[in-house]
Amino acid sequence: MVFIIAVLAVIVAFSVYRNAKKRVSKSEATFAKIGTIVALFIALIQLFTVIPAGSVGVVDFLGTVSDNTLKAGVNIVNPLANIVKFTIKTRNSRNYDVPSKEGLSVQLELSLLYHLNPDNASRIYKTVGENYQEIIIVPQFRS
Repeated sequence: MVFIIAVLAVIVAFSVYRNAKKRVSKSEATFAKIGTIVALFIALIQLFTVIPAGSVGVVDFLGTVSDNTLKAGVNIVNPLANIVKFTIKTRNSRNYDVPSKEGLSVQLELSLLYHLNPDNASRIYKTVGENYQEIIIVPQFRS
């Protein structure tokens, strides 16, 4: 969305700059030139995304999910795409409320170490969603 607004701002500012240049209005031309440069800079920044260390990114463009995952670091992406970030760090899951045979809720303290395989991040996003921990891991303890 920011990319589209920045591109529209570039078009408007450049148009104002060309018209101001013809009328020899130096202050308008300078202001429009600065506006064009700033809007162009904002549009170019939208071409890059930063994936933090210990994470991967999944590209979701208009409902189409890419099979490739973005590695940690700076990546060039489609500015209209949504980047969903998943942590691949090892996580520790501890306390769960689980039902007993009698139907009472019992708190279970358990240490479970797990992490997301970076190669499967797009598949997990397509089939399960962003909150895969709540959908896959927690129900296993409640059954």
